[in-house]
Amino acid sequence: MGLYDNFRFEPIPEGWRLEAEAWQDRYFPEISEVLDEKRWTKFYPGLPPTRLESITAKPEGFPSYASKVLAADGKTADLSWRVWKASQLHDDEFMTALKIIRAQASTELGSIQQHRMVYDKLDKGGLTGMDKEIVEGIHNVSEGGTDLESISFSKKRVCVEELRHHYQMSAVLTLDPTWDEKRWGHKWATETMEELFAMKPGEHVLDAFNIEFKSLLDTATFLAFIDRVGKYQLEMQHHFYYGPMAVSMPYMRWLEESYHLAAGEKLLRAMAAAAVLDGSNFSMRDLQVHLNMWYPRGLEMFGSELGGAHVKGLFKTLANADAQRIYQEEVAGKVRDINLSAIAAKVGCPKDAAEVYLERILAGETVHGLTQDDLIFLPDRRFFRIRGLAEFGEFQLPGRLGQGVGYVYLPYDLHGRLLTHHGNPIAREEYVEYLKTALPKRYMDSRHWDFVKREFLFNDKWGEPVPVSGSW
Repeated sequence: MGLYDNFRFEPIPEGWRLEAEAWQDRYFPEISEVLDEKRWTKFYPGLPPTRLESITAKPEGFPSYASKVLAADGKTADLSWRVWKASQLHDDEFMTALKIIRAQASTELGSIQQHRMVYDKLDKGGLTGMDKEIVEGIHNVSEGGTDLESISFSKKRVCVEELRHHYQMSAVLTLDPTWDEKRWGHKWATETMEELFAMKPGEHVLDAFNIEFKSLLDTATFLAFIDRVGKYQLEMQHHFYYGPMAVSMPYMRWLEESYHLAAGEKLLRAMAAAAVLDGSNFSMRDLQVHLNMWYPRGLEMFGSELGGAHVKGLFKTLANADAQRIYQEEVAGKVRDINLSAIAAKVGCPKDAAEVYLERILAGETVHGLTQDDLIFLPDRRFFRIRGLAEFGEFQLPGRLGQGVGYVYLPYDLHGRLLTHHGNPIAREEYVEYLKTALPKRYMDSRHWDFVKREFLFNDKWGEPVPVSGSW
């Protein structure tokens, strides 16, 4: 069976295609060189270039993909219970479906805007600081090294596939004319599409897509840990009640998203090896502080830990907390894998053989000069959370019993310990000083950090969190 035999291709409406191309000209002008068949084949022989169209699973092919997604049940692979027109969705179903589609479409465009912040420097040969250290380090310790052109082209392939994912969400909204049948006085497809194309960097739905990429470490950590949340969402949405969305998931999940994760993991493993071998002037701590910054945003992409019950079984296979817990277990394994790559490089052994050395280091030994402080770890789920819940924090907002409060106002450290002074959480200014020791220095000068301070950390509307009655 050929690669495309289980899929159907369809262009998006001409007017929206032209809008997409105008967006490309502004934010992704390199797309033509990426899709040049000769250049593409140089890096990915045997794989055809990405087609910027809607690619949906055929009804007969859908079950083979849907049956193996996370927490699939008998209904997940069954298309007979779905609705195929937006007009068939009840009001609450309509708005829930629209909210999910809008958020996903936004992430695809936001991701491209972020990635170009790094690959633009790669193309122009303007590497300085951390990026220069990373590339030189990988070259110094890896057989044959990794050339700038291949790293840059890999990032652009990711961007092309992210753009196709946006085409896919555009198709979900615009190939079904009933999204634009007026409901509450709105033409929802048209208004949503116009809003999406107008979003500038820093204006996207999810916080993770509003953080500036400052270096290749952001690129790699984002691909390995943030795109992994996307994998979970795509799998769970095979269960989507609105059929056109459900059949959009298989190609994105199984034939595109996996590359993004692998590209990030490969870079992080190479960086870890270079760091412990002193290939250049950066360390495992640089990997750690970037993980500290990105991981909390990944957790929040699942939504409130107490939410998601209303979408489970109708739009997704799992509620938020259940999916998040599985994600945490998976990324903990990826952190372990990065550590194994570092140890294997330092010891000079295969990665499989590094397992025994890792266990010794975690038990407190020093092995070939490596201690626990030379490895990376996954921060506690409570660290630096903007939107968290009282379930894990034992605090609430005054006058809003049971509502909870974002963890960013509660000074949890990297290990989940509440930082206190005389039994009370330390002042917010003091927590800022702690965060400066745990997050990348360049993040502390970023637009997103200004947003966190303005909207959350020092926003008086939140008041001062108080302990839940009986929790202390």
